[in-house]
Amino acid sequence: MAVNSITQVSNEFSQALANQSDKGNNLDKESFLLLLVTQFQYQDPLNPMEDTEFIAQMAQFSSLEQMMNMNETMQGITDAVNNQSMFNATSYIGKYVTTSGNVIGKTSSSTTDADGQVTTSSTITPYYYTFNGDVSKATIQVFDTNTNQVVYTEQLGGMSQYNGDGTLAVYKFAWNGMNSDGQLAADGTYKVTVTGEDSSGNPVLVGTQLVADKVTDVLRNGTEIMLRLQGGQYMSLGDVEQVSEADPQISTVPGADDDDKDDSASGSGDSDTEGSDGSENADGSGSSDASQSA
Repeated sequence: MAVNSITQVSNEFSQALANQSDKGNNLDKESFLLLLVTQFQYQDPLNPMEDTEFIAQMAQFSSLEQMMNMNETMQGITDAVNNQSMFNATSYIGKYVTTSGNVIGKTSSSTTDADGQVTTSSTITPYYYTFNGDVSKATIQVFDTNTNQVVYTEQLGGMSQYNGDGTLAVYKFAWNGMNSDGQLAADGTYKVTVTGEDSSGNPVLVGTQLVADKVTDVLRNGTEIMLRLQGGQYMSLGDVEQVSEADPQISTVPGADDDDKDDSASGSGDSDTEGSDGSENADGSGSSDASQSA
């Protein structure tokens, strides 16, 4: 009789586990309750469950049910927040967003006029950067993010860390989409690097790097909301630092360190570095705006 009872308990519990196949390997509250009731049904009448043990198991069941209900509630809240974030992010479409980074995008479109003449125009993400010191010369390179190969290189003249009024100088690189051989580069995403050196030949590090582009799409990557930019690159909604109705033409960097500015200004008179008025593009490039922002 005892063997049959044990077998029946095992069969019923196995059936409960089988019913869990679509829910994962963890027991839900229904299976837990079935196990508890089955234990009562087949317990030894001569050695019944102690009151304390019964209360402990009921407390475990109550805690399990509360945690499961809490998980369901939290999941519902999470889904609602994600849906609201997705809805709110759609308001970014058509606006320009600014974020830290050095990845730009290039997209092209073609139009045909009445005479059958095809005109191709490219849209390229502008890149903004600052220096942590005055530079006598600088080099800009554009890398293909897929191959990590250099597609364009440009040499620039001297640039100052600060404007004449003491504000941090922000420089803009507006690539024309041509490679170093004068051929139109393929559409895609590219990485921009800037290196500089002072009048003594010592390297000067780039400070803030920013990109600004128009939002064309909003999509969800798991729980993260992503913005697709006009240049074809993607950025997280959480990385947005500025939203503008039009191209922001960045001229200042929020949060610039005034202490560094004062230190640099106090020693700027000893520098032989050419100021921003002496900045120039590589001959014939026509692709970089290296003059200081107003």
